[in-house]
Amino acid sequence: MAGSKFSQDEAFGIVPILREQNGYQFLLIQHHAGHWGFPKGHADPGESALEAACREFVEETGIASYSVLPEVTFTEQYFFNRRGKKFRKTVIYFPALVQSTTVKCQQEEIRAYAWVEFKQAIALMSFTGSRQVLIDVHHYLTSHSLA
Repeated sequence: MAGSKFSQDEAFGIVPILREQNGYQFLLIQHHAGHWGFPKGHADPGESALEAACREFVEETGIASYSVLPEVTFTEQYFFNRRGKKFRKTVIYFPALVQSTTVKCQQEEIRAYAWVEFKQAIALMSFTGSRQVLIDVHHYLTSHSLA
């Protein structure tokens, strides 16, 4: 949107996945503002998208034992207003298989967390865009023999 009245905002996140015998569980976090979604945040200067996503994931959840699925990302876009300014936000997510369910929340940003199965996650998530990312990730997992 050239000439748009929207400022661009970009963030990067991880979709945390725990593989189980009968499927998957997904880690959702609840931000202090009340909404449920995936861990995400902005890049620091010089960070790549993946580096930013991984750093934010570890900072927000304390989980350091995980492996990012190679060569696949999922994107969410939405609009929001902050202090009278309009933004168009793009969030790029990297799915990652975790080896531990132990979470140590970053108290400054995270109110709560939940490990949930797909249907529970869809019901818990606050925003349509985040739900679509989860639907796309779940489809990817089940269609690539990762189920």
